[in-house]
Amino acid sequence: MSVELDKRLAAEGTRFLLFPQPRFLTSSGAPLFATPETVTVSTPPAKVLPGPADDRMYVVDAKFKLPYESGVSGPPFEGESHPPVTAGSDGHFTHLNPNSRDFKAATMYATVRRVLDIWEDYFGHEIPWHFEAAFARLEMIPLIEWDNAQSGFGFLEFGFGRTPNGTIDHDRPYCENFDVLAHELGHSIIFSQVGVPQNPSDRGIDYGGFHESAGDLTAIVALLHFDTFVDKLLAETKGNLLTVNGLDRVGELSDARQIRVALNAKRMSDVGTEPHERSLPLTGAVFDTMVELFQQDLVDHKLITAELRERSTNTPTGPGDLRDIAQEFAAAYDGNEEEFKASLLKARDQMGKLLAATWSSLSPDFMTYHDVFAGLVAADREIADGEHGQIIRECFAWRRIDLLPRTAQLFRRSLDDCGLRPAVVHTSV
Repeated sequence: MSVELDKRLAAEGTRFLLFPQPRFLTSSGAPLFATPETVTVSTPPAKVLPGPADDRMYVVDAKFKLPYESGVSGPPFEGESHPPVTAGSDGHFTHLNPNSRDFKAATMYATVRRVLDIWEDYFGHEIPWHFEAAFARLEMIPLIEWDNAQSGFGFLEFGFGRTPNGTIDHDRPYCENFDVLAHELGHSIIFSQVGVPQNPSDRGIDYGGFHESAGDLTAIVALLHFDTFVDKLLAETKGNLLTVNGLDRVGELSDARQIRVALNAKRMSDVGTEPHERSLPLTGAVFDTMVELFQQDLVDHKLITAELRERSTNTPTGPGDLRDIAQEFAAAYDGNEEEFKASLLKARDQMGKLLAATWSSLSPDFMTYHDVFAGLVAADREIADGEHGQIIRECFAWRRIDLLPRTAQLFRRSLDDCGLRPAVVHTSV
């Protein structure tokens, strides 16, 4: 979402309270985010219905519900439910107690609505539901007695995390996990904008990894729309984002355990065909690209040196001495906090637009990671006149996301092969 659009929504939309990351995450024993942040969704107060709900989605806080079973059950839920959550007297939802059940229902709505707003802005149009022929709105069920969560055809339903001994942990509701909700919505965006393979002979190996990567990237870019998160991220890293930090960890489950790590050293030769594992090189390549865009902007504004940028690159030739790099970033960041933040938000929006343009161009049939790579280069050429093409190529090349050795695009073609040179006629004298 552009900074300008965010300012407009703040004046026109409906306000909610959201935690950028789960409340159980701590640092030195203290919560990373002790209080929620006020965010604004695009739906104006007059159009947010009890639930909360609007014309695209609705929350139903079901009672005594079992998880939907594939091919057996699905929306709409018609059983008993808790009363729908309503707005305060001012038309907003910032009055809700963060420890209440109503807050959890409102959080689920606000997260999905907010993430959809962000990505519709990058795409430049409304993203229709892939299930719209069957259901007009997305059904969201925030709390069921289940140690899991799932997205399906026309619905999202969330339970709870697990304790170390495997039982349900009611202190960790998935509906309050922004990353997880954003990731699941990312799948819906891809189903809508890319589609699914139709050829029965297509095994969809890279398509599966791409889907998981897109879900993670949807969450990462959306997370960067929390001011409190961005401020904390930069204060802790001083702009040296190629270190382990909150931005590169998706689907936080505990202080030290997460579903996947965007900052990783995985290449295509390191992963198999399982979609989550296979997603890592692609997610890593895009994450590296976004950080390189950020650092290049810092160089352009003379906030860091080109030499420091080179030494802090996540490639086989870098990074250099981590302690020296950290100290140099800290010195550069001191006194330039707002400039660093502006560069990061610029890189966020550049990456969001590049991804939206790339995803819009892809065919799901026989998709390969090279298609994604080529799509990003083409998108950059169209959006930024190719300004960032070299960064994209370098970040993808060391992940070994490149042309396959035997691809037809590497076959040599001579004039003879093309029939454009007459055959040599040998004559005797």
